Amino acid sequence: MDSYRTLSIGALISLIATAACGGGANGSNPNNVTVAVSPMSVTIPASGEVTLQATIKGSPGAPSATWFIAELATNGASGSQCNWSGATQPAGPCPDGTIEIADASAGLTVKYHAPSTAGTFHVTAEWSTLFNPVVVKDGTAVITVAP
Repeated sequence: MDSYRTLSIGALISLIATAACGGGANGSNPNNVTVAVSPMSVTIPASGEVTLQATIKGSPGAPSATWFIAELATNGASGSQCNWSGATQPAGPCPDGTIEIADASAGLTVKYHAPSTAGTFHVTAEWSTLFNPVVVKDGTAVITVAP
């Protein structure tokens, strides 16, 4: 009986130490997650489009991303109001382009549709934890829209 109690206490201490060090069932630490978007930089014509791919490494569980156009994230807006999937495009206005979600399950692939005017736009893929403390990681593509 004493050896059973010693084994249980040892297992409990190991579990507490693992949790305190940020480990889990797969040993991942959300602070070590990295997000990259490719291409990182691209030039496309006005009203053109480009496919963007997010690569998320170190994510505990299946990786997924939320996308937004940084130039739209003003005045309290999230920057995702010009995102869409399926056949229905957003009502707008979307002066900085739109993001079409290509794979709705994880959102790792999107298509950026450029506006009809020239400019430089920043399309960001964001990964975050759902627990406290919240950890947010992101990667950005810089898109130059040429006249």
